[in-house]
Amino acid sequence: MEVLPTITVRKYKKEDKEIWDDFIDHSKNSTFLFKRDFMDYHKDRYRDCSLMVFENNLPIAALPAHRFDNNTIASHFGLSYGGIILRKTETLHKTLQIVYKILYVLKSNNIEKIIYKSFHKFYNSIGSEEITYAKYLIKAKLTVRQFSSVINLNDKLEMNRTRLRLARRALKMGVIIKEVDSFDDYWNSVLIPNLKNKYEAKPAHTVEEITKLHKSFPKNIRQFNAYLNDSIVAGATIFETANVVRVQYNSANEEGRSSGASDLLYLELIERYFKNKNYFDFGTSFDANGLNLGLLNWKESFGARAFSIDTFEIETKNFILLEKSINCDNGKLVQNYHHH
Repeated sequence: MEVLPTITVRKYKKEDKEIWDDFIDHSKNSTFLFKRDFMDYHKDRYRDCSLMVFENNLPIAALPAHRFDNNTIASHFGLSYGGIILRKTETLHKTLQIVYKILYVLKSNNIEKIIYKSFHKFYNSIGSEEITYAKYLIKAKLTVRQFSSVINLNDKLEMNRTRLRLARRALKMGVIIKEVDSFDDYWNSVLIPNLKNKYEAKPAHTVEEITKLHKSFPKNIRQFNAYLNDSIVAGATIFETANVVRVQYNSANEEGRSSGASDLLYLELIERYFKNKNYFDFGTSFDANGLNLGLLNWKESFGARAFSIDTFEIETKNFILLEKSINCDNGKLVQNYHHH
């Protein structure tokens, strides 16, 4: 007998793009990073095996994912976060059924494990911790815990005086902050040289990739630069979503740091450009050597504080642990209570 026959799970295919994107737009725990035009820009690097979940032919959940190895999928190493995406109206009981069915189908297809990068909870406007409860029930194992430095824009801490002093210095020196449409200047003059000198690293996106993504998502991907005597000295690439502004790339050259241009740039972003958002997300402060304290102190000096970002390992065979919770009796969850 098939379990939960009304719920079907299948692999995403190219023809599903419109249904997928529409579902993402109407879900409660997603951002434009899950839209296909964003996910597919690096499909050559990540072999897609995203899943779609339907009930009576209507999409009710999605899992952006890619192959990790022969018996493991990941959600998602090409994105800042991943996880099972739910409808706005989704309830706890149905979510447990969805998780059960996803694991059951994966297990039947010889996928033993999911590496699960949890969605950042401050992006949600509606409670969506149903998955958190499901992860507890299926004994998901916490494998990585990092954190993002975030400002709650509705309840801001005071900025450090040094930040304000440097921002004032930049203003006196004539630093100008503007939003621009091209990424070339920032990528080639500031970001690439800076990452190379400091970390022997490269940006995750090439300038061609970020330009193409910006064309697909002009309202979400934005570039702000700081100029001193007409030349670029600092910049910030912003990923904007309904509730959150995330700094995807932050970089300044020597002049940008010493003149206070970088401080003025962030002061303007926080106090002026994005003052009506709920959260300002500076992202994580980890590099190859672990926690980068200098970077963290800089973010915290603007009043940002930690929100944890967790990665789990889920064994698909543990779908069995949800059986008790998904059996319904007159719409009530059946719990086996042992009375002593």
